[in-house]
Amino acid sequence: MPFTLRFDAVLFDLDGTLLLSEKDLIASVRHALAAVDHREPPDDDTIIMEVGKPLETILRELQYPAGPDEAKLFADTYREHFARTFGTHTKLAPLCLEVLDALGEAGVKRAVVTTKHQAQADFVVGKMGLAPRLELVRGWQEGRKHKPDPEPFLEAAAALGVARDRALVVGDTEQDIGAAKDGGLTCCAVTWGFRPILLLKSLRPDYIISQLRDVLSIAATPTG
Repeated sequence: MPFTLRFDAVLFDLDGTLLLSEKDLIASVRHALAAVDHREPPDDDTIIMEVGKPLETILRELQYPAGPDEAKLFADTYREHFARTFGTHTKLAPLCLEVLDALGEAGVKRAVVTTKHQAQADFVVGKMGLAPRLELVRGWQEGRKHKPDPEPFLEAAAALGVARDRALVVGDTEQDIGAAKDGGLTCCAVTWGFRPILLLKSLRPDYIISQLRDVLSIAATPTG
């Protein structure tokens, strides 16, 4: 079926957007916090409101010691635990593979843009069967900026050969929405992720959706 494209690429966040990974992320944050300090960790609701931010930011905003040594210990422990236990609870968002396939068939390029380290991002998308359905996985590595800086999304769009006004950002946190807005990209917030809908509405994204398949109707319109 031929399509008219509103957007040439969709740039997806990973955790909380394509993946329902809340329990695994919380468990890894708790484990890594215990390596830094033996205090009673914050509750799950407090932790999940920090997920989606860089690891050193999570440590600092949870009011743990966050010097260079503590930040490295936290990040290394978190990544090791997450890789070792990944998949215990994590699932794909409903219709995730079907939506990615439909976007590809319509001619829309698909990318993941995440704050995860590049190696861990590649590991996760491979394990979850996403890799064959993506043209690009853009994680973090030394020298790259994190969301909410727009650089990750702008570099992803450029790597795909897509102008910023032809790229749609889809994510679940203020990091995604803020980065998209600051970069001049259209943004779509999802309601099944890590932030409450009232917060998402206050950020004024261009779209808010409650099911992933709505991305397809935003990005492409059937012409036949």
